Amino acid sequence: MGFQIAVCNYQVFLSFRGPDVRDSFLECFHDQLTGAGIVAFLDRKEIEYGERIDDKIVEAIKRSYICVPVFSEDFASSPACLMEVAQMVESDKTILPIFYGVEPSVVRYQRGTYGNSFAEHERKNRYPDSIEKWKAALGKIAGKMGPIFKNVDGGYLECLKDFVSKLRKLLRMDEQDVTENLVGIDRDMPEMMRKLGFYEDGQVVKEREMTGRWVLAVWGLPGVGKTTLTKVLYNKISHLFEGCSFLENVREEIEEKRVVSLQNRLIRDLKGGGDSSIVESPNQGTKMIRQLFKESRVIIVLDDVDDFEQIKPLAELTWFGPRSRIILTTRRKDVYQMQRSEDQVISYKHDHEILPMNENHALELFRKCAFGLNHPPKNYDKMSREIICAIENLPFAIDIVGRYLNGKNENIWRQTLDDLKGELQEKVERMLEACYKLLGKKAREIFLDVACFFTRVEKTMPFYMWAARKLGPDIGVDELQNMSFLKTGEKNEFLMHGQLKFLGREIVKKEDEDPQQRSRVWNYEDVQTTLCKKKGTSKVKALRVTRDFIQVDGEVFHHLSNLRFLELDNVDIDGNPENLLPNLVWLDWHGCHDKYKLFAFKMEKLVILNLCTSSVKLNSEDWKLLMEKAGSLKVLNLKDCTWINGSMQFPASRHLECLILEGCLLFSPTIQKSISNFENLVSLNMKRCKLFKHLPQALCSMKVLKELLIDGTKIQRLHFEEGSLPALEILSACECEVLSEVTDSIELLKNLQKLALRNCKNLIELPAVIGKLVLLQEMDLSDTLIKVLPPSVENLENLEVLKMVGTYLKGFPEAIKDLKKLKELDFTHCKNLRGHCNIRGLFSLRILRLKYTRISHVLARDNGQVFLHIQELDDNIVWQTVP
Repeated sequence: MGFQIAVCNYQVFLSFRGPDVRDSFLECFHDQLTGAGIVAFLDRKEIEYGERIDDKIVEAIKRSYICVPVFSEDFASSPACLMEVAQMVESDKTILPIFYGVEPSVVRYQRGTYGNSFAEHERKNRYPDSIEKWKAALGKIAGKMGPIFKNVDGGYLECLKDFVSKLRKLLRMDEQDVTENLVGIDRDMPEMMRKLGFYEDGQVVKEREMTGRWVLAVWGLPGVGKTTLTKVLYNKISHLFEGCSFLENVREEIEEKRVVSLQNRLIRDLKGGGDSSIVESPNQGTKMIRQLFKESRVIIVLDDVDDFEQIKPLAELTWFGPRSRIILTTRRKDVYQMQRSEDQVISYKHDHEILPMNENHALELFRKCAFGLNHPPKNYDKMSREIICAIENLPFAIDIVGRYLNGKNENIWRQTLDDLKGELQEKVERMLEACYKLLGKKAREIFLDVACFFTRVEKTMPFYMWAARKLGPDIGVDELQNMSFLKTGEKNEFLMHGQLKFLGREIVKKEDEDPQQRSRVWNYEDVQTTLCKKKGTSKVKALRVTRDFIQVDGEVFHHLSNLRFLELDNVDIDGNPENLLPNLVWLDWHGCHDKYKLFAFKMEKLVILNLCTSSVKLNSEDWKLLMEKAGSLKVLNLKDCTWINGSMQFPASRHLECLILEGCLLFSPTIQKSISNFENLVSLNMKRCKLFKHLPQALCSMKVLKELLIDGTKIQRLHFEEGSLPALEILSACECEVLSEVTDSIELLKNLQKLALRNCKNLIELPAVIGKLVLLQEMDLSDTLIKVLPPSVENLENLEVLKMVGTYLKGFPEAIKDLKKLKELDFTHCKNLRGHCNIRGLFSLRILRLKYTRISHVLARDNGQVFLHIQELDDNIVWQTVP
């Protein structure tokens, strides 16, 4: 048996002499580091005379970004501490000292207690070959600036906050995520840095005094890489500023009337966190930004702006302190207008054009996208060069075309090449349109819907609409994702590149000059035009009316009979209309308050009804009428409809599949029983229903329910009657304050695949039979009182994700050590977890988190156990590979 040591990278290595430094100081310092998300190596062990510091300490110093020695009065009496500082200097690390109850000069010149300690080392002939090296290391480090704590009894919180803030900037903790397959970014970076006033000799200058205020407009064609390059630039320099913010998609956000949201995000970013909502109006936001940050050195990126009016409510250069920077990504180099400054600080304005890639970089990127490697088959090399030439080396276009052609035959390659002809801007549009035309008809419809309405929208409800329209959403979305036309975020929301979103909306706008004759209408001006015309038959299939309109004449809807999707955001309908919109599939009416207006809609084809935050009051008879009118209804969203009363009953429905009652406070037995009338219900959301205390007997009759969400309720125990929920796949009961027991009856949920009990503060244990849930794939027990996993967990052969953040585990669970499908394991903040972490039997493990635990060893196989992401191993963990 053999082993090798491999310590993960740490952000900070902390060196101190334990007996000298008060626990209160260390706890305060550690809390500040933890709160800032900084991973620190902490070692409290002293060494005996004659010993050397452990190899793991040497490795931890070498693999840390920053070293922080805490010099205390008797620091020099510890050979271990002296060995550590010598290793820091030898390893040429960035070192930031703290002086705790001792003056820097005492450390630097070995006076006072430091001189006495060295005299003692020499008198006892300890480490004679190291004395001079230790003295030199102390002299070099103590010559650096660092905080001085003269009063060691307290009062160090604010100073530690400032110190940790400095660490965070040096560690570049606020960096933006950058796409994979970066190629050729070094071409523009030096010139962009120079134009911002602090690039010198090919390096970022960290300590130079920066003068003036600077604004840089990064401009160029759509898809040329402006945002990506600006993210890389931002990541290089944001740590040099007191506050930093990167606001994406500004033009779109402002067009969608979300100025206040942007202002709140900007304020939170520059303050480094805080309240989620600070300002309520654009004028208030502008005043607050100017007031809060007039003395601050900030860097702000406004991504995708094309008019100074979009910049004015957010960030004018003169609002901020000297040495601030504003970077804009734009299609126009003249987008920024300089304003007169009231102080004497000089302002500088520059622009930088991002040009397409050179041929070699473009070819490299194309090969990665089209073949997954940089050496394609020879018979495709000529066509590869012709294609990148045809699209003039635009990175975004290369990505789209390359991914589309991946796996296609030569005929399709030649056809694609023939389609890519013309001037550059026209060529980009033609290329995107050509890729769009290569989509199937149903995928095109889905693409246009997302581009116009559903970017950043959770995908469940759009899927229901597309299914009702027989668009085959599973196949269509998969096709769009394979061509990079669409991505899905962590919360299952749709994400789309700005240029593709622009393409989709332009395709719709080109359908007709008259908005009434287009398939989709969403922006204010076009909606206004559409709602003003009451003659003729409209071709509009989807319409969004924002709260800017307040009221809409009901008669106009008679001319919009083709509508499938209608969103009304706190908008009232005027008049007494009847039989509106016979083809409507999805009615999204936030703030509806009049049931007679609601019943004015014909609902025969209605599949989705969203009445969240509405005040309309419907009694049992009203619900019966609604369900009769909407006989095909599959999704009913009543989130935060606080008017629902305890005597209300839902009538029977064979079609309803998704019921959302989140935030409905009154959840009586009558309502619970009536839910059983939905015999084909697939998803039931009762989050934050505070009066929900017990699982109702009605659940027994729900034979097809797959998802049950009861997070934030007052439920006390999870107990299931015989025959309950035979099809249930997802059970989420997170943040249930009084939940203290999961009974053995959970074994009845034979099809359960996901169990989430996160933040149930009174839950002490899982039942012994938990291992009978053999189909379980994901289990989240984070922030519970659980100390041990039942032995039967070893039978969860399909478990892929186990999260136990902040639990009270004392040792690595023996029951999971041979779960061959386990991919992710998270024991972060399990402060009592110690000893060995045996992952030799976890063949599929890809993510391992042990941050803030006391695990000392990780035991892995030495015959090829490969990890994609070994994350957040803490402190002095030793990695051992064992056959």
